[in-house]
Amino acid sequence: MLRTTNSILVLICLAVVFSCSQENNNSKAKDYRTWEHYRASKTAAQFSGLDQINKENVHLLQPAWTFHTGDSKERTPMECNPMIIGKVMYVSSPQLDLIALDAEKGTELWRFDPEVFGQSGGVNRGFFHYKEGERIRIFMAVGYYLFAIDGESGELVSEFGEEGKLDLRKNLGVDPESLSISLSTPGIVFGDLIIIGSATGEGYDASPGHIRAYNAKTGAFEWIFHTIPKEGEVGYDTWRWQEGENYGGTNNWGGLSLDEEQGWVYVSTGSPAYDFYGGNRIGENLFGNSIVALDARTGERKWHYQAVTHDIWDYDLPCAATLVDLPTENGTVKALVQPTKMGELIILDRITGESLLDMEVKNAPPSYVPGEVAHPSQKFNQGITVVRQGLDSTRLTNISAEANAYAKNEFRKYRNEGMYTPPSLEGTITNPATRGGMIWGGASYDPVNQMLYVNANEIPMILQLRNISENQDGKGLNGMLPGRSTYLSNCSNCHGADLQGLTDAFPSLKNIKDRHSRESLAKIITQGNGLMPAFQGFNKEKLNALLDYLLEVEPVSDPIHDIKEEAGATDRYVLQGFRLFTDEEGFPASMPPWGTLNAIDLTTNTIKWKVPLGEYPKLKERGVAPTGTQNFGGCVATAGGLVFMGGTPDEMFRAFDVSTGEILWEYKLPFGAYAVPSIYEVEGRQYVVIAAGGANRLGTPAGDAYVAFALPEN
Repeated sequence: MLRTTNSILVLICLAVVFSCSQENNNSKAKDYRTWEHYRASKTAAQFSGLDQINKENVHLLQPAWTFHTGDSKERTPMECNPMIIGKVMYVSSPQLDLIALDAEKGTELWRFDPEVFGQSGGVNRGFFHYKEGERIRIFMAVGYYLFAIDGESGELVSEFGEEGKLDLRKNLGVDPESLSISLSTPGIVFGDLIIIGSATGEGYDASPGHIRAYNAKTGAFEWIFHTIPKEGEVGYDTWRWQEGENYGGTNNWGGLSLDEEQGWVYVSTGSPAYDFYGGNRIGENLFGNSIVALDARTGERKWHYQAVTHDIWDYDLPCAATLVDLPTENGTVKALVQPTKMGELIILDRITGESLLDMEVKNAPPSYVPGEVAHPSQKFNQGITVVRQGLDSTRLTNISAEANAYAKNEFRKYRNEGMYTPPSLEGTITNPATRGGMIWGGASYDPVNQMLYVNANEIPMILQLRNISENQDGKGLNGMLPGRSTYLSNCSNCHGADLQGLTDAFPSLKNIKDRHSRESLAKIITQGNGLMPAFQGFNKEKLNALLDYLLEVEPVSDPIHDIKEEAGATDRYVLQGFRLFTDEEGFPASMPPWGTLNAIDLTTNTIKWKVPLGEYPKLKERGVAPTGTQNFGGCVATAGGLVFMGGTPDEMFRAFDVSTGEILWEYKLPFGAYAVPSIYEVEGRQYVVIAAGGANRLGTPAGDAYVAFALPEN
């Protein structure tokens, strides 16, 4: 009898514990039932607590509505993560119109066209908003303006800034007319402050990437944090400054996260410019490639963690860190998880900045490029490693004997001493490269089950440098056209040192005179087009010289141009173009998988499962097992046990089982979906919406569709 009584008591206790646990889990999920912010929440959780669509019924998912923006052009991307407030959805078009839609029907309510203000095109990943009573202000950047738009009418909020807009070139301590700057990823709101990063460009003439705060009501400038330190500030002595050099980049282009209770904003920065050569910025280069905790009220630095020292690989921290609360034996640890292009998930205590996982500092290979001094050591194993790092001959492609033989022959041509081998004149193989690892799509965090989901790339690249002072015919410093100097300093990363471009991402500029007039080309350069940012900091002389060079016009003025005089005391080196390391057919030369979706258990810091993400139809027809593909965008996990992900050039939108990674549903979209989906509910019906804009860096056809999915109404 006693034994039975004890058993009953044990069962009752277990039931109470289970009930409390379920209540707690349900409470956590309820905090994530809306999508009013970029990546769902200010903590960058990218998770939905909605469960109407789940593992049992996802096979019934079908389009509820499709909206076409009507303004796509060749190579125009759409990376927008839609924001839904109440029954209104806010999206951007390929030309960066801001459009309000009925979230239930997908019909247009109003449209704001920034071209009225001379701004259009480029990349927009979403919005941020400020609420004052019942009124909502939507903030969206296009070109060098940050617009404040009334959420109900679509009109500019005239009392904000200069008639409803801020000039992002101002308040940086540099002549605004000389800057090319925008904001591709939303800022964040804390109280009555808006806090923003910037997209600065990556060439030698890049703008500085300081973090700024403005009053959300008036647009008044409030504070600045110098990501490139000024004299007397922390980090100033980590740069070897040279008179006459421009120092730019070190910018937050991937978004911010916010701990509202703590009142701290977390800033993840990219590399200093120029991305692949740092002879003019020798040193550790704080606060490049760093996570920086700032007091959101004042901009005061609380702590910093530098992930890459003196970056010469373009290893930007590509997205906002996701804020997580990790349960431990000693209570809950307030932490953050930072995805990196190096394929690591860095996990830090977000109050102290200390790493919560073991990491080691090891010697790194030296640079042999004249003037460059690579940092002698780097951090290795600084978190959970999601992708393979480095590349050797045993890990070259195995999709066919021919592809393997070709890859082995090419592999021998290049410098390769593992991770952090510096770019070189003969060419260096780097893996993972500038496309990740992880990129701007970020991670999805399930706070109920302490799981993290993230998509990643494993695509090697060849980093080969050329001295900017050498003309195409090798004549040396003098005799170079001024326009070619401007081109090499600002444009060669994408379009190549010899105008060759990259077929799937960046067009060749050879014979561009046959495709564009001087006027249309000038508009593209100064206003941007598709993935290309606007270069609005060129003065008239520099712009005309660049146009002369691209259009093969003999300059009226003396073509002799002293590069050293322009560049200061240091020679400049540029990347010879964006080159993936591929086989003869253009498939990655490394062993698959080339793109993956990953589930990470944050209670054990281990990968629970990894599956290939995407397929190449050509290889599928040959019977090659799924290889995964390059992917752009991000995934979203839900309380319904699903992970939704687009991002692949096969133009599929998929739902995966959170427990196993099995594909439970997939749908062929009208165009590729290189964006983060949003999940929301209207009138008790759950929807999943994604931007299907195509183009991007994968070269699929450009489009203009937003597709929302739901279960059948009956």
